[in-house]
Amino acid sequence: MKKTFSAVLAMLLLVACLSSCQKDPVVLDLQAEANSILSTYQLEGGNLYTSTSTVLGEYLDEDLIRSYYGDLTSMPDFGSVESYVVYIDESKPILPCEFGLFKMKEGADAQAFIAYLQARIDLKIQNAKAYPSMDTSMLVSAKFVEKDGYVWYCAVKDANDQINSALEAKFN
Repeated sequence: MKKTFSAVLAMLLLVACLSSCQKDPVVLDLQAEANSILSTYQLEGGNLYTSTSTVLGEYLDEDLIRSYYGDLTSMPDFGSVESYVVYIDESKPILPCEFGLFKMKEGADAQAFIAYLQARIDLKIQNAKAYPSMDTSMLVSAKFVEKDGYVWYCAVKDANDQINSALEAKFN
């Protein structure tokens, strides 16, 4: 009887310890993270799109989604995105710069979404072959990450690794 009671007590303690060790899910403030990236890397001159804006041209409508991330026949399903912040700077065509932070809805196919992001950057690299003066280093070293319901990508000159590391650190 004492052994059974001890075994049950040990099992309850183990369950209690394991449940107390579970981390709370990370909640990123996408706007604050984007502002930090913009400030840290002194990014200006581009367009910032957010899912919280209701002003046309400050959020990604279907036409912008198709023009940035899709083509004539397909585009990513932004219905699977809970919220986002995207920065795209096309003011200096030979020095592309962009990043996007996305909170995906529960059960969304993040890898399919990342495939559209990757296709955008791959197309920019392909198109750059016609413009030898274009700096593609940030495109070639772009990061595409899915972590705990979030997706992000960055193609920022001399900053992709640092941006990625800073975002990943939020989850550790």
